[in-house]
Amino acid sequence: MQKAGPRERIMETATRLFYRQGFNSTGINQILDEAKVAKASLYQHFSSKEDLGLHYLRASRETWFAGLEQWTGRKKAPAQKVAACFDFLEYVMQQQDFLGCRFINMLSEIGENCAVMYAEILAHKTKLRAYFTQLVMDALPAKDGEGAGLTADAIYLLFEGAIVETKICRNTWPIRKARQMSLQLLER
Repeated sequence: MQKAGPRERIMETATRLFYRQGFNSTGINQILDEAKVAKASLYQHFSSKEDLGLHYLRASRETWFAGLEQWTGRKKAPAQKVAACFDFLEYVMQQQDFLGCRFINMLSEIGENCAVMYAEILAHKTKLRAYFTQLVMDALPAKDGEGAGLTADAIYLLFEGAIVETKICRNTWPIRKARQMSLQLLER
């Protein structure tokens, strides 16, 4: 196995620390110490902590959608794909000790103060909403576009709400309920 280079070690460490302890609570020196890299290596690869945060969000989106598409790709019917989204979420929340959504967590720390990171957060949520819209359009081809769009938005909002409630409760019952309600919406 090839040893990870400084950039990879910085990203791995920042990803773990930003998610576990928060962006604002994680200092550059802690990242450097735990990644075992010199400050010069950090600034060779990332221009600032915000730049590192931006790369963290981009990598998180890629990883999130790769996992989501792996789970939904196993299903044939569009309604089964919607259900698989919630199954994936339930699995991820348990694996990540109910820490919630990386993007919502980051937004709660930065607000709109960092325009590039805010844009990345918005891009992730926009892509997720579009993903649900496509799944619902496939599941409800006979329904008019406006009705299917409303159903898709309802399912997307159930998904997002389930993330927050699962983090608060430290239990997956909100995801299971949101899954059930989403499937009922598709049956109407």
